[in-house]
Amino acid sequence: VAEIGLECAIPDLLTDELWQKQQHFLESQLYLAKKYNLSINLHSRKSHEQLFRFLKQANLTKCGVVHGFSGSYDQAKRFVDLGYKIGVGGTITYERANKTRQAIAKLPLEALVLETDTPDMPVFGFQGQPNRPERIVHTFEALCRLRSENAEVIKETAWQNSLTLFG
Repeated sequence: VAEIGLECAIPDLLTDELWQKQQHFLESQLYLAKKYNLSINLHSRKSHEQLFRFLKQANLTKCGVVHGFSGSYDQAKRFVDLGYKIGVGGTITYERANKTRQAIAKLPLEALVLETDTPDMPVFGFQGQPNRPERIVHTFEALCRLRSENAEVIKETAWQNSLTLFG
């Protein structure tokens, strides 16, 4: 199921009525994912705790990826423990993103999937420009600097993780 989830970073979407709609749509989309055994791509902006509760309750047989993850190790670990992968994007190319960089460095490599989030999340050095798929190489290089495994192992594992989810 394409990008689904909860958005708590935009105040206009947090009125009681719109928050109820977000939750209703998420529940419906999780139901469809379970019914048809589909992977999901999860949107979670400032909503990790709320999203986690929905995912735990849904108990999907085929999980997915928490897209564009930006959060702490503890938050990521909770998703991983449910069977979800963590989407590693341009956020880790920014030195100031310490919390997320530390989480990505500490998680098992088998829990990570590389992603671009084109055009919305530019990598460092390209701020103000639309992101492009070929810039995933910058994210990969940043991931290699954060991890102890060699680049070939990281590349192969990230690829296999993607195939497991979406292949």
